[in-house]
Amino acid sequence: MTWQRQFSTLRQIKFISSLFTHSVSHFSIKKYFDFSQTINMTTPLIYHSLESILNLLEKSENKNVDGVNELLDIYNNANGQKMKHEASGELKKYPLIILEGLDGSGKSTVGKRVAKKLNAVQWRTPPDSINHLRHLFETNSILRTAYYSMGNYIAALEVQLILKDKPVVMDRFWHSTAAYAIAQAVEDYPDKYEMPPANDKIYCWPEDLFRPDIVLLLDVSEQVRLQRLSRRKSYTAQENLLKDCSKFRQK
Repeated sequence: MTWQRQFSTLRQIKFISSLFTHSVSHFSIKKYFDFSQTINMTTPLIYHSLESILNLLEKSENKNVDGVNELLDIYNNANGQKMKHEASGELKKYPLIILEGLDGSGKSTVGKRVAKKLNAVQWRTPPDSINHLRHLFETNSILRTAYYSMGNYIAALEVQLILKDKPVVMDRFWHSTAAYAIAQAVEDYPDKYEMPPANDKIYCWPEDLFRPDIVLLLDVSEQVRLQRLSRRKSYTAQENLLKDCSKFRQK
C-alpha cells in the first residue's frame, strides 16, 4: 500500500497547510514586526534566512559563547553530507510530515502512531544532533532563537538524506520557532510589539528552508494538556510560561 493511501486513514487530524504561507517578502509596518526591527538593536525577532542566523552566530562577540562553535560545526557537517548525496543524484521520494501543537498536545504519541502506519522515520527539532547544546542557549535571550532556528536548518538537511528511502514524521519545525519567538517578544515587550494579524507576511516561510509536504496541528483541552505535562520532570522557560500564562498560550 502506498504512503498516500495509508495516510488517508488519518483524516480526523486537522490539516492546517494554509497556516503559514510559502513565500517571503519584506514587511514594513513597524506597528507589528519589521524584520529589520530588533529588541536589543542587534537581534531579529525571527530569522527568515540561514544567512541571518550565521551572521549572528559568527560575530566575534558570540564565537566564544559556549556551544556556538560546536553548533556551527554540526551544521557544516550536516550540509556536507547533504551535498554528497546531491552529487550522487539521490533525490527525495517520500513526504516530510510535520506535527505542530502546544507542549502536551500529543505530538509524540501521534507521531509514533503515524510513523508506524506509514513505515516512516521519526524526527524532531531541535534534532538529536544538537539537543545536548540546548541548555547552553535556553537562558541566552540573544542566541536562543538563533539556536532553534539553526536547529530547523540542520534538521532539514538531516531528513533530506532519509526522504529518499522513507517518509519522515517530525515533531515541530519552523512554525513553532516563529510562534514562540513572536509570543515571547509580545509577552516581554507589550509596549513595543503587538500580535501580527492572521496571514501577516511575518508568517511567510523562509525561502531557503526545506518545505514540508504536510503540516498537522494537534489541539487538546487545557485540562488534558496540563495533566500530561504534570508527568514531565523538567520544563524550558517558555514551557513554564505556556503553563502559567493563558494569554501566552493564546498567542
